Amino acid sequence: MLKITDADWLIDHKLELVFSDGFAGTVDLAEIFQAPAFQVVTDFKRFALTTEGHLDWGGVQLTSATVRDITEGDFTHAPEQSDLQQMEDVIKQAAGDSIQEGRPDILRAAIRAYVEQFGHKQVVERAGIKSRASAYRSLKPEVSPNLGTLVQLSHAVVEIAQEQQSQAVSS
Repeated sequence: MLKITDADWLIDHKLELVFSDGFAGTVDLAEIFQAPAFQVVTDFKRFALTTEGHLDWGGVQLTSATVRDITEGDFTHAPEQSDLQQMEDVIKQAAGDSIQEGRPDILRAAIRAYVEQFGHKQVVERAGIKSRASAYRSLKPEVSPNLGTLVQLSHAVVEIAQEQQSQAVSS
């Protein structure tokens, strides 16, 4: 399945994208964001990648296939390795971007997608977080997240993914 594996805001409605098959390039979404469905987005720069590899602006999404069709670029990257390696890379990149830009919401968005994939209860238990409410609050877009909680959740989702990969290989 085609996924967007990396997305960086450039300027206005332009993004630099890398896809799971190695295609990379830039896309200008200005025309798309003129449509009524997208006019609810108040800050274009605040987007996340879903676990399916789509772009998400708080519930307003563009699929990777739709975006790929209008992205100008070429095959310049090696195709992505495993889903586990991709997950680790996304979390590392999001952590670096969060620190560099002073925006913990970048890391929160990356982690939230994986927490939803594996289930809140399982991830919170694995992370050893005693207060589920605290973990849930850290993942809400309208709350300033606690970095310590995000790191614990990051470790938990990677551990769960590693276990699932090991089980799939041994089956």
